[in-house]
Amino acid sequence: MSDKKSLDSLFKLVHSLKRNAQAQIETLALDIAPMHVRVLKIISKKPRCTAVDIAHFLERDKAQVTRLLNSLIEKNLIIKAPNPEDKRSQCLLITESGQAIMSTIAQVDEVMFDKIKEGLSDEELDVFDYVAKKMAKNLSMTSTK
Repeated sequence: MSDKKSLDSLFKLVHSLKRNAQAQIETLALDIAPMHVRVLKIISKKPRCTAVDIAHFLERDKAQVTRLLNSLIEKNLIIKAPNPEDKRSQCLLITESGQAIMSTIAQVDEVMFDKIKEGLSDEELDVFDYVAKKMAKNLSMTSTK
């Protein structure tokens, strides 16, 4: 396969995935943007998650992350709590309302993943996972140079 075809296929996959995720979120009428969902997922997976952790993970500046977090706090989806390991920062925790949204999102993710893997064998999925991780690593290595 040519380099151009591979890149086009990758862009098409990413675009389809984003479009489907956004459509699902809009259908659920959750009143949050896809980036809010990404932040909630990060907070739910990372123990003692801080704003700096989110900024690093999303590769966004602190001001952008602060706006996202303030929006989630205003919607009562997250709260800040003292960080027991570092008194200068605060941990982000998901509220009950946020947990309810995360449960809904998890169901949507499961349906979307089932749809995306239709007709693929476990071996094909393993190869895809390996190649995708390798490509992501290659890109992260070039962005630090």
